[in-house]
Amino acid sequence: MGRHAGSSQPVAREPGAAALVWLERGLLGLVAGAVIALVLRWAGLTAGTSLVVGIVVLVLVPVAAWVASTVPGPAQDDEPPA
Repeated sequence: MGRHAGSSQPVAREPGAAALVWLERGLLGLVAGAVIALVLRWAGLTAGTSLVVGIVVLVLVPVAAWVASTVPGPAQDDEPPA
């Protein structure tokens, strides 16, 4: 377990896995954008401003998730601990 539990073998992906990942990212962005827009509206901002910020969040959350997925994982140690 822990950081040494990873396998050096690449993980095989199912055929629809990429579409499911993007669907999850899009749904997360949609929920985050809606929540932000509602909270900003509740806090007293105008409807237009709340909507614009919600749309920006709707776009930025999936983009941030995609950028995070491009970061390489931790380096794998091939040698056992001394």
